[in-house]
Amino acid sequence: MKKILVLAAGVSILTAGVASAQDLSGPAFNPANAVRLEQSKKSLVMALESSSPGLQSSAAQTVRELKTLIPDDPFTCMVIPLMRIVKDEDAAVEARILAALALHELNSAKGDFAIKGEAKYSDVSRFQYICAALTAERAKEVQLARQTESASSPVVATTR
Repeated sequence: MKKILVLAAGVSILTAGVASAQDLSGPAFNPANAVRLEQSKKSLVMALESSSPGLQSSAAQTVRELKTLIPDDPFTCMVIPLMRIVKDEDAAVEARILAALALHELNSAKGDFAIKGEAKYSDVSRFQYICAALTAERAKEVQLARQTESASSPVVATTR
């Protein structure tokens, strides 16, 4: 129990430090911010891998917030731990939902595949519904990107 509390406190402190930096790529960027971000990522991975549903939920929400603050960072080290939570039928539904939302926001093919699988096969109807909605949203995003891409591509006339 003490280990979980120390880990939770560490995640809170580290992510607060990164969040206070606001923009890690702007003129205020310094190497200390990058070090803090990497420390935060490691702490978040540990929290996601814990057995505490509250700690998992908090870490998944923190990943979502960090992705909003630092949209250019892919947070690839978070994908597998989030997928484990999403796929774990014994995990708390709230933690699974937050993990699915975080995975969706990370926009990774592996994460999307896991969400799509849970949309089809989850035994928890509320979770299955949310995963289906996330899958449909991703399909719309892909379709819109394709339409935008084809509309912006120049049409080349060919003669025979």
